[in-house]
Amino acid sequence: MKFLLIENDQPNEKNTIVFKLHVQCKRGSPRITVKSDALKWLPNGSELVKETRNAASDSSSKPETYTYFGCSQETIPEFVKNPIIPKYPDIIIAKLGPGQEIEPEAHAAKGIGKTHAKWSPVATAWYRMLPEVVLLEDIEDDLAEELKSKCPVNVFDIEDLGKGRRRATVARPRACTLCRECIRGDDWEKRVALHRVKDHFIFTIESTGALPPEVLFTEAVKILEDECERVITELS
Repeated sequence: MKFLLIENDQPNEKNTIVFKLHVQCKRGSPRITVKSDALKWLPNGSELVKETRNAASDSSSKPETYTYFGCSQETIPEFVKNPIIPKYPDIIIAKLGPGQEIEPEAHAAKGIGKTHAKWSPVATAWYRMLPEVVLLEDIEDDLAEELKSKCPVNVFDIEDLGKGRRRATVARPRACTLCRECIRGDDWEKRVALHRVKDHFIFTIESTGALPPEVLFTEAVKILEDECERVITELS
């Protein structure tokens, strides 16, 4: 479901989801753990009434809360058969001791990362150059076994040549972290070469869950294209 969020929008049924929580640990009871499954969706919006300085205001009018819902979110087609609940029900929110109580109202507001990083759907993103592992000579038998055991991420494997002969191969070059363990020791730099392919990058993208990583990548490329077109237009 897609909603447009305009800057300085009032919290409404299209850009805000409200949950409430009320848990009490009675005196004499053991400590309890409050988890995200205790959050209750409020489809009609906030239940907290705003404080007003005008004590003489019309008592018959509807109290003003912190949201401005034009309709219940239960009537929105996407939520009619799929009520809003936390994706993970076992996230620990608080631990309460005897006599303690927690009663917050939580507002999840829709936004974009350009406004604030808290709305960015990307958790962690990084890139590295493609590693290139080259065997400068045939490495066979005991040396092949030694090379395979040197690598902590199992880049190398052993190929059976028959008649008891074995030869080392580069089976998983992308797994290489360029730790250089494979070229430590006598003469190993003459047998194995490590490089970075300077025009080949491997990107890793982790999502917060709002969008899948493949969507994050394609959307980022679209933004990059728009930025490049803007720069070209300004320079021409």
